[in-house]
Amino acid sequence: MANLKELRTKIGVVQSIRKVTAAMKLVAGVKLRKAEQKASASREYAAELGHILSKIRRELLNVNCELFSGREEVNAETLIVFASDKGLCGNFNYLINKEARGQISKIQAEGKRVRVICVGGKPFNLLKKTLRDEDSIELANDFYKGDNLFENSKKLAEKIVEEFTTGVTDKVSVVYTRCFSVMRREIEIKSVIPLICEPNSDKTETIFEPSAEYVLKTVVPYNIAIQIYQSALESVAGEQGSRMTSMDNATRNADELLSNLTITYNRTRQHNITQELVEVVSGAAAIAEG
Repeated sequence: MANLKELRTKIGVVQSIRKVTAAMKLVAGVKLRKAEQKASASREYAAELGHILSKIRRELLNVNCELFSGREEVNAETLIVFASDKGLCGNFNYLINKEARGQISKIQAEGKRVRVICVGGKPFNLLKKTLRDEDSIELANDFYKGDNLFENSKKLAEKIVEEFTTGVTDKVSVVYTRCFSVMRREIEIKSVIPLICEPNSDKTETIFEPSAEYVLKTVVPYNIAIQIYQSALESVAGEQGSRMTSMDNATRNADELLSNLTITYNRTRQHNITQELVEVVSGAAAIAEG
């Protein structure tokens, strides 16, 4: 049985940990509300923009835009993996890493080259062990820092458009966590280059002004930036939701452990008091008999 000093030390340590987890839960809750507001504010816009472009009937176009329609032969594919720079967010990074590794294996099994751009330090540290070639994986440094998330998304979009244009890659997809609520998050994989074509039975011809070539070369790169930005917002919200849930569970576990330690401490203390009383009474009785 542990002595009272050891129990007091354990209780103090657990109380300190509980203060940290409770504070992190509150901070994550505040950040989650802000992240959810930003994600929900642009979600419909990003979805509608992609929907409008994907509904364009490509067989009616007289212009070839590979960013829009893609290439006939895909030999190299790029994955943009969104996770976090920090830990203590439950299985958030683990699930993203698992999905990304599965997608990498699938691409490699098809005989294609694969390259990964990690948005967040955690997936980079995990996936660089899978992709041993240093040229096959890259870290987007300081992507989440500050209030420049949209600007950073535009820069990343410009980078992958340039790589597509120069033939470094033939397809680009994003792997991110879609945040539906605090308790519901799902990992999604979405192609941003090329844009996935949706079935369209409407035979109405799309009119472009000033021209189809100008509109596609202007709007399609912008749509890529918007989709990357929305993926980043969803990932940030998912991270904070996962961290809030994780810290809530940790706080509950600390409360349960504190309760058990307090009961053990009180029982040990009572046992020691009882033992001392027995010794005193026994000594007094021995003296009286002598």
